[in-house]
Amino acid sequence: MRVRRLLGLALATVAFAGMSVTGSFAAEAAAPQVSLADCKYGGGYQVKHSNGYWYCEGGKYDGQRIYESSGY
Repeated sequence: MRVRRLLGLALATVAFAGMSVTGSFAAEAAAPQVSLADCKYGGGYQVKHSNGYWYCEGGKYDGQRIYESSGY
């Protein structure tokens, strides 16, 4: 009986740990987008990458994609 309880507790712990790891990877995968004004206010400037999108270079929002229509 004690073995079953410990096994159930171990499985529940692993399941909850897996859910939190999955959630953190999902948060990392979707990089936030900023406006051109936010980029400039944060100390950066816009740069067009080879993929055709504008990104903020430098400052607080370094490496984040600019979503504003003037940024495309």
